[in-house]
Amino acid sequence: MTRLKFYLVMGAAVGLAGTTPAWAQSTGESESVSRFTLSANAAIVSDYRFRGISLSDRDPAVQGGVDLSMDNGLFVGGWASSIADTGGSNVEVDLYGGYAGSAAGLDYTVTALGYLYPGGSGVNYYEVSAGVEKGLGLATLGLEIAYVPDQKNYPGDNVYVSGTAAIEIPETPLSATARVGRETSDFIKKWDWEAGIAYALGNFTTSLSYVDSDYGGVGQAGRLGRSGLVASIAVDF
Repeated sequence: MTRLKFYLVMGAAVGLAGTTPAWAQSTGESESVSRFTLSANAAIVSDYRFRGISLSDRDPAVQGGVDLSMDNGLFVGGWASSIADTGGSNVEVDLYGGYAGSAAGLDYTVTALGYLYPGGSGVNYYEVSAGVEKGLGLATLGLEIAYVPDQKNYPGDNVYVSGTAAIEIPETPLSATARVGRETSDFIKKWDWEAGIAYALGNFTTSLSYVDSDYGGVGQAGRLGRSGLVASIAVDF
């Protein structure tokens, strides 16, 4: 997801991954009723871009996440990143939960997310999103819509729609990705897009992406949405 998420690489958290059974008693016998998978990831990125906009003032960021997924489709997780000053906070913490499943040949996900900024004032908000993916041979196509309703720390509604494509390059550890998104609210209307390539070696992945948007504005506002290359190195546990 990932927020979806998304194709932003997560990191700075170290965790344990594995599959563990949960047990319950039924007619005097133990039987497995649910299994869960705990995983974590850690990364360093040269610029933390969220939907085309730099949230780290175009500087490097350390990031990390932990996810718990159940075999019944439910999942919860948390993710954090260093950021530029936002309402007095220099850390973003995302908490999320949802459900993932398959229907009519499509994989789908429904997620509720809370964006928290410890130590900040008036900047926390929440979002709901839904996404679908379809595998087509070596390619995977995806569509996601995210909605931020009018709330105390986020005046007005915000809708973000994005389409993604990922392609595995045969007989290599390389993959290519592309994404385009449209954001619409009372105070912002923009397109953003990116394209990149990733190299996977065991649990490690390095990537390089070109990110851009038509986000305007003078001074700092325009600078944060201008084009740039984003490099990352990440590890999954």
